[in-house]
Amino acid sequence: MRQAKRFTSIEMSLIRQMNAMAKPSTINLGIGEPNVEPDVELLSMARAAATGDWHYSPNAGNLSLRELVSARHGGSHDPNREICVTAGTMEALYAIAQAFVDPGDEVLVPDPGFLAYPAIATLAGATPVPYPLLPGSWDVDLDTLRRLVTPRTKMIVVNTPSNPTGAILCEKTLRAIAALADEHDILVVADEVYSEIFYETRPPSMLGMGRNVVVVDGMSKSHVMTGLRLGWILARPELMTTIYKSHQYIATCASVFSQQLAERILASSEWNAGWLVRMRAQFAAQRDALLDALRDDLGLTLPPPAAAFYAFFAIPSPDSLALATKAAAEADVLVIPGIAFGERGEGHLRVSYASDIATLREGVRRLSPIVRGA
Repeated sequence: MRQAKRFTSIEMSLIRQMNAMAKPSTINLGIGEPNVEPDVELLSMARAAATGDWHYSPNAGNLSLRELVSARHGGSHDPNREICVTAGTMEALYAIAQAFVDPGDEVLVPDPGFLAYPAIATLAGATPVPYPLLPGSWDVDLDTLRRLVTPRTKMIVVNTPSNPTGAILCEKTLRAIAALADEHDILVVADEVYSEIFYETRPPSMLGMGRNVVVVDGMSKSHVMTGLRLGWILARPELMTTIYKSHQYIATCASVFSQQLAERILASSEWNAGWLVRMRAQFAAQRDALLDALRDDLGLTLPPPAAAFYAFFAIPSPDSLALATKAAAEADVLVIPGIAFGERGEGHLRVSYASDIATLREGVRRLSPIVRGA
């Protein structure tokens, strides 16, 4: 049986391929999954959600949850017409692409950027077109972005805070992208799933910056819910009408258990505020420990990532995949090669600091001879 032609150029992601190399003894600094342990209150809320109503919710999600999501984002979006609860942010991104992208369209994606973006564009029949992020600051090269816009450009994907770089795009950059999209009638999809994981200043959101802006967010990364698949989309009604239809035929509705847990979390405002403070403090401590280890063992001095839980750094090798493969095979430590995130990611590694401090230090110690010998 021949596979569908749309899968001809689609492979399993390099992140998944690398993680498949892990053994029980492997130190895994590659997985993008938080290591914050649920506290007593969160576990209690999960038990309560487990005893709730598990029948279908409305396609867009329970209205009571959509009301809380609206409040979480400043209350500017109508819960009845402008919010859709999804089975994670990946389903949200896929539903948006299926709703608006046609074969022959072009979708501008960040480079380096999360590897799902070009795949989702390809599966919709479009051509993914990378736009460059500037090394060091990882800001958008706006001049190049403007030059890449053609009559076939249907969508621009923006990711802030960024996976893999941990960088935050400034408000000026985001407003420039929104204005460009409005000028050319292009959809902007802002993936803001790491919006609650920051260390100094809250990241600006693209919400409300333009009539063609669609924001995607969720609780997977901030509340240790990666396996519960709970995200949401915010957009004006004219856009959301088609997104609702796309979502309906992909997932019917998000997990009702996950919706009920999310509702309890967002309704417990005092607990939630404390949880987010503790979560950020833990990641900040782990980030600093990783940066210290990279300095001491590899001689690398990196500016602290502003958000998320990744460090993305240059290596003395033009082949990041070969180096990461060697690290897994010979040093029993798993990291993600920069080429996984696009051509401009080559020559870099992504390390996740969502691990305890002792594990981070040991992982860098094992990685050190591999990198130094490159």
